[in-house]
Amino acid sequence: MTNSGEEEEATKGADSGLGQVQRPTRHVSRRDSQARFLHDTDIDALTDEYAKEDKSSTKTLTRIVVEKYLENRNWYFPGRERVNGPRLSKAYAFYEHFTLARHFSEAAAEHKMERAEPGEQAATELYSPFTTPERALPEFGIGVALYFTTLRVLSVILIIAGLIHIPNLLYYSGDEYSNGQQGLVSFSLKGSAVCTIGKWVVCSDCNPDDWDNTEEENRFGIFTDPATGEVTNIVLRNGCGRPGLTQGIVNYVALLFLIISFLLFGVYQRKRETLYDEDKQTATDYSILVKNPPPDAYDPEKWRAFFSQFADKQVVALTIALNNHELLQKLQTRRVLRNSLKAMLPKNMDLEDEDLVRERVSLIMKEQEGEKRGVCSVLCGCTLVPILNLLNYFLPADVLVDKIFDLTEDIKELLKQKYEVTQVYVTFETEAGQRNALEALSTSTMVINLNQTDQVPPSTVYEGKVLHVIEPPEPNTVRWLDLHVSTRRKYTQRFITLVITAGIVGGAGWLVYLCRLNLGSGYSAPLTTVFNSVIPQVVKLLLLVENHANEGSRQESLYLKVTLFRWVNTAILTKVITPFTSTISGDIRDVIPTINAILWSELWLAPFLRLFDPVGNLGKHFVAPRARTQESMNNWFHGTVYNLGERYTDMTKVLFLCFFYSALYPAGFFFCGAILLVQYYTDKYCLMRIWASAPFLGPKLAVFSRRYFFTGALFAYVMVASYDWAQFPYDNLCDPETTDGTNYSRSYTNVFFLGDKNEENPRTLEVEQNSNVVACDQSWRNVDGFPFPATARKMQGDGPDWMTSEQETVTNLYGWSSVVILVLFVVTLFGRSFYHLIIGFFKGIYEPDGVDAQIDFQNVAEISLYVPQFRLGALQFPVLACDVDDLNTNWVGWNDVANPSYDNHNLIFDVPHENMRRQKNQKITSAVADDNAVEASHLEAFPIFSIVKSWSRDQEAHEEAIE
Repeated sequence: MTNSGEEEEATKGADSGLGQVQRPTRHVSRRDSQARFLHDTDIDALTDEYAKEDKSSTKTLTRIVVEKYLENRNWYFPGRERVNGPRLSKAYAFYEHFTLARHFSEAAAEHKMERAEPGEQAATELYSPFTTPERALPEFGIGVALYFTTLRVLSVILIIAGLIHIPNLLYYSGDEYSNGQQGLVSFSLKGSAVCTIGKWVVCSDCNPDDWDNTEEENRFGIFTDPATGEVTNIVLRNGCGRPGLTQGIVNYVALLFLIISFLLFGVYQRKRETLYDEDKQTATDYSILVKNPPPDAYDPEKWRAFFSQFADKQVVALTIALNNHELLQKLQTRRVLRNSLKAMLPKNMDLEDEDLVRERVSLIMKEQEGEKRGVCSVLCGCTLVPILNLLNYFLPADVLVDKIFDLTEDIKELLKQKYEVTQVYVTFETEAGQRNALEALSTSTMVINLNQTDQVPPSTVYEGKVLHVIEPPEPNTVRWLDLHVSTRRKYTQRFITLVITAGIVGGAGWLVYLCRLNLGSGYSAPLTTVFNSVIPQVVKLLLLVENHANEGSRQESLYLKVTLFRWVNTAILTKVITPFTSTISGDIRDVIPTINAILWSELWLAPFLRLFDPVGNLGKHFVAPRARTQESMNNWFHGTVYNLGERYTDMTKVLFLCFFYSALYPAGFFFCGAILLVQYYTDKYCLMRIWASAPFLGPKLAVFSRRYFFTGALFAYVMVASYDWAQFPYDNLCDPETTDGTNYSRSYTNVFFLGDKNEENPRTLEVEQNSNVVACDQSWRNVDGFPFPATARKMQGDGPDWMTSEQETVTNLYGWSSVVILVLFVVTLFGRSFYHLIIGFFKGIYEPDGVDAQIDFQNVAEISLYVPQFRLGALQFPVLACDVDDLNTNWVGWNDVANPSYDNHNLIFDVPHENMRRQKNQKITSAVADDNAVEASHLEAFPIFSIVKSWSRDQEAHEEAIE
């Protein structure tokens, strides 16, 4: 079985349609009668049945509370007495039977947890967030299963790394370092590098400007001798011990353990990927993608004949995608607007009758003009609504009508244009057929780009074209509107948005720095929190301008950009904007206490917000009870949308934070292990009780994580630790090589700090050190030349030395190790891609991956083909964008039992045109079929929509018999 590394899915089908081949399924009697997506009337009937028959023991706790205590309260459900009005009991039944994942009860008894279709009428149960085993999670997608595996394994690895660091925790918390760390602002800082001992010393050459910061002013005192007028600078020196070789080696052993653990984890995860992949046959195991077809190659029979030479049995299906994206976008917009208008008009009204629609809309507008508007309504109408109108939300009925009929005219013009072929998907009956085609057509990039037909066997050239053929992603991850965009343009878009993201992150960091510098941490901390909430949403908006061929690519882009922000905002920014001399100080606004606060927040606040689900609960408990129709009420019970890429960013953010402060905060390993464990159970609960269904992504994000982000986090570990060990004691003070012989040990009265602008609070300071100290730059920011790698010689330069001999040894060990890991990181980041780029330029590089499962495509239960379709807003069904009359509709991936022809869900019928093969919902008779044959030949010459066609075994055998 092959594994393309692209997105996996588990799309479901039902055996329905005209003259379809019967294919085996599990639970056949149930699945033949109940499909993944049902007609609106069927859903209403089923939810009514479920609302009456569901037992309390099978209901969610929220549903029990609402039905028992809240549904009968007017303040909660104002429309409860409305005749034929919507019912919350039905909405919750819809939520539990159509939105949330369920498994067959019979399968559970057999220790399986096979996922049931939404609305399945057989005995099913909700997946339990507490008892569902990890082996059942592939039912939610291979990517989801690997995400939870990663959380579990990482939490164990981090806790073990924390145990390795116990000697460092004991050192920091003991008397040798800081006299037991008395007076910490939090008990959880015990065992960190926070220094609670300070000693006042006289510094002969310290410059007040170097301490002129709102957070450092109280570390610098000025004493003026009343007799002589001589000024003496008195500076606070960190009085803690210096971590030595033992502490550095302990931290280094933990690093080696993490490197080995990540390598072993990579092997373990790859085995899990293979296990999950071989256990679930999907379309990508049988299919190929032609990326550069001739632009006028519309004939599926010619494509079939060409690829049949590689098939050991037959070609099952073909999808010929066209560059009709502009047409499809307008059809989608029109469908959404019509759905909004439909909700405002009487039921069963003919929306095609423009005069009738405008007459009714005119009456609606007059009724609305006479209604009294509240303050909130007026305020929203002047502020929020105009912005939402730009996105086609909350449009007035008259505006909707104008937009719909304007779009109709635009679409009629677009229906007259000719569209070229952009990609072709070919599905074989066997994996061997796919592998034969990929191997035979594998050739160099140079031959493909220059179309050197003389460099390949003539049998592999299609209509004078050397084909570029690869394994495709899974069907439900293909982004059909983006297939026309060139690879160069896609990467250009991603680079531009990445630069914009970096600029936003840098700008946010600069604003936080200015806020902290001028107003203090009391203002900068809330600003950081605001940016944490806002910027990821801005990044998601940036993705709207990116084109991606599949959902996995989009998730990768989201993952990269949000991770970039969160790494910087959470770990790096804290250290950069905090004054250097406050690095190991214990004030609540200093580095380590700030990181401690972040970890506590990640441990309880972030999980709480996910479980609380404020937006989802607002919809369920406030908006939905005030809905006027059952469909409108159900729309608030579709679940909260989540992105697997964004969930990965939370995980890698915690990992990076732990590694970034490993030398200064070893207890962070225990914190982070606990956080990931809490995240595991929180997200598992959300997956089974809160979140909406998502595309079934494959292992791509897991591979992306361990290959790039885990390696990058390890590099951050060793690089940052090299500077952390080198910069102790973080006070920019050194003992001079020779002293001036003066005894400075005494009490100094009438000392004013730099922060005492009006010199109103004189202090008395005790100086115990006899000799004076001198200023020295211990920070990496003041190193002459390029500061990497951190070595003792480079860090101390020509100035006074502050490192002990053991400190120098540890610094050199980490500094040069960081060089080695940087090289490995660069090789990991670019090596594989660069190798394939170079080798692929001169020869084909296809290699089969995995074992051929020896299962025919038509024998696989619950599999789908490459059928252009889209999900639009709150519509119950996806919408198709191709003619499926020549397709075995078992392989569409969903079914509407009330409309087996799919016509009501197909965009091709929305605006009638002269080249239509048949009218919407027209029954296919022999006469119509004959007419269709004539019209089909015309459409294949100048098609408007993508072409999808399948061939059964019986058709193949019949054609062979004729030949």
